[in-house]
Amino acid sequence: MNKKLLYSLLGLFIGLLISLSSNANYLSDWSNDNLCGWMESTSTPEYILDEVDKREILCSSGIEVSTLPETNSYEGENGTTFPSPDPSLIPKAMPDDNSVYSY
Repeated sequence: MNKKLLYSLLGLFIGLLISLSSNANYLSDWSNDNLCGWMESTSTPEYILDEVDKREILCSSGIEVSTLPETNSYEGENGTTFPSPDPSLIPKAMPDDNSVYSY
């Protein structure tokens, strides 16, 4: 009985190794841009993250880049700040004379 258990565990282990190696071969067919496209996802699978790290790919906006683009920093001495919106885009508040509510 111990031999049967040993053989079944050995078979399970070999099957696991084969499935893991086929998963690794699957990503070897992917281009760097395919992997970078996944980096824009809110829930990137762990194996995609590992492959991007392994290939040492820099991704920006879903494509591979050689350098990261310049970004505006909104961090000031008092914490994170954001630019004010364009005042022409803010609609004017108009009173509603027919409303029972007053503001």
